[in-house]
Amino acid sequence: MKYTFSEEVKGELCQVDVLSQAEAQAEIIGYLKGKGTYVKTSVDSYVLLEVGFIPAARRVMNLLHLLGIDKKKLTLIKNKLQRKRVQIFIPTDILEKLQLSILSMPKEIQEDIGLFGAFLRGFFVASGSVTDPAKNYHFELVSYSEQLLHFVDEKLEEFLGVIGKITKLRYNYRYYLKRGYDIQEVLELMGAIRAAAHIEKITTSREIRADINRTLNFLSANAKRTGESNAKQLKIINEVIERIGLENLPDELRKLAELRLEHEDLPLSELGELFEPPLTKSMVYNRFKKLEKLLEKAKGSGE
Repeated sequence: MKYTFSEEVKGELCQVDVLSQAEAQAEIIGYLKGKGTYVKTSVDSYVLLEVGFIPAARRVMNLLHLLGIDKKKLTLIKNKLQRKRVQIFIPTDILEKLQLSILSMPKEIQEDIGLFGAFLRGFFVASGSVTDPAKNYHFELVSYSEQLLHFVDEKLEEFLGVIGKITKLRYNYRYYLKRGYDIQEVLELMGAIRAAAHIEKITTSREIRADINRTLNFLSANAKRTGESNAKQLKIINEVIERIGLENLPDELRKLAELRLEHEDLPLSELGELFEPPLTKSMVYNRFKKLEKLLEKAKGSGE
């Protein structure tokens, strides 16, 4: 079965080395906050964690092992599209061990960027997704808790300067990012280095193409303006020849007319370099204005 880009990113995150027990705790808290449910029946109580990705289930089991917690039960469910989901039944004492409640977030995760990154890794694998950057930029986290998403938003802005948006879904809330560089930084924070490098390559390539297009558009527009300006100048010179004659012009204007006739395509700046001494673009322009005034005067006297 071919994996989506989002599943590939999650697969990479499930392979990230866990460097400490504190990091393992932060990551499993991310899973629990993302998809954990407290269940209490007449005969039992437990924490149900459901993940829709087999490598994620293995990751959760490894994290539980590192924390010295054993599962109560594990079940595999397949939907009509043969997509597999895993339900992990965890003893409720995990909540006490992690000092975790529905409303609170451990202080360490709030203050340590590394532990926050581990928490976000678990949260994303449990209830997040990211679009293939070749199509468009979109990263999101979904939760029933608007407060939790505001916490993520505040911490990402504090730690990375990344600002997302939160919207209401039918039954949940969504936090999302739409800028390539923001998504890249968040993936790096979580530990998805390969995926972040892939996005960086695409964003850089798009920037280069955009710069080239802007340059070509500028050159094209500039060439068009130069061509229209030169055509106007040639028209003036030809009318001057017809009505006044080059031999009757002052030396500086006669020289200008002769050089323009010899070099029809040159912009004013390059035309000015042919004079001795060289003239600036504005000086050449002013001489053309003098030539144009002479022509207008000749037309007026000839009427």
